Amino acid sequence: MGTEPDATPATLTEMADRAPSREIVIRPRTLLSVIAVAVGAGVVVWVMLQAWQILSWIVIATVLAVALMPVVDALTRRGVPASVAVTVVAALVLAVMGLVAWAVVPPLVNQTTEAVQAAPDAIDEITRGEGPLGFLERDYDIVERTREAAAGTTGESLLGMTSPAIGIVRGILTLIAATLSVFFLTLFMLLEGRRWVDGGLDLLPARSRPRWERVAAGVARTIRGYVAGNLAISVVAGTVAWVTLVSLGIPYAVPVAVVVAVLDLVPLVGATLGTVAAGLVALSEGVVPALIVVAVFIVYQQLENHLLQPLVYGRAVSLSPLLVAVSILIATAVAGLVGALLAIPVAGSLQILVDELRTPGGTRMAEDPEEPAAVPVRGSAAGRAGPAG
Repeated sequence: MGTEPDATPATLTEMADRAPSREIVIRPRTLLSVIAVAVGAGVVVWVMLQAWQILSWIVIATVLAVALMPVVDALTRRGVPASVAVTVVAALVLAVMGLVAWAVVPPLVNQTTEAVQAAPDAIDEITRGEGPLGFLERDYDIVERTREAAAGTTGESLLGMTSPAIGIVRGILTLIAATLSVFFLTLFMLLEGRRWVDGGLDLLPARSRPRWERVAAGVARTIRGYVAGNLAISVVAGTVAWVTLVSLGIPYAVPVAVVVAVLDLVPLVGATLGTVAAGLVALSEGVVPALIVVAVFIVYQQLENHLLQPLVYGRAVSLSPLLVAVSILIATAVAGLVGALLAIPVAGSLQILVDELRTPGGTRMAEDPEEPAAVPVRGSAAGRAGPAG
């Protein structure tokens, strides 16, 4: 049997010319659909950017509602109507806030007033080169440098100095509006949040609904554990600050302790900012007290980072230290302080979602016959999955 001769380049060219050409036809309806989706996505992004502050309030209210939902559930299981249960929870929250204000605000106001009244004498001592901060004038001529800077100030810059005051007033009004908005949004979410979650789950296919119920339960558990743990750690930080300042006889211990506790709510950088604030206040009593305060705070930070936080967050949010740091840095760059506060629960929730989607067939791990089964989360003490908030 003979073999056919190999095809020459000319033959291949003729075959290619005779081959049927493929034409890609894009229908007008498809093109319009793509354009509509792109425009819709752009509009959504634009609206989110414009309403970012409001969206951050909604996210904070959601976190608080999820954290408070177990109390509402406990009351409703005992026959209390949902509206009454939410009212009781709101009253309890206001009562706790009132007790904290009653314990903190009077000494805070008194000591802040004393600090303001003592400011002229402190400035006079610095001017004469006396007192704990007198070295600033003796070594660095800070008074003369300040006078030179003031002498070179023009009228336009003096008029421009009103803008920081306007910014402060605007910030205070925004804080009041945010507090009221978050409070009422939290109440509404406690009333209707579960109904919205159930409505969203009803839209899913019956086969996939159990999996998403487990995801919602895990996310709720993560948020509750993070909120409770963060508050507890902040109280400890504020207590350590107060005890340290009082022991050294440093004034304004209560305001500084409150500032330290509030700043400690911010992961990663809050404790450092609190240390700087306390160190600056302690510097008014001398360099040695300031060094002692900074040393105590640094030691406490190490205990908090390596003992308290792993014990607290390890039970609710199983994240590696590297992932925690990266999440906080990215969230802070994107959303500022709100992003830093929500970085850990969001990262923990995403981990639960990813682990659940990677689980073949949505394997369940029942831990308590009276509780919904929890999804096995890698490396975490998942605990029992409570109701989704």
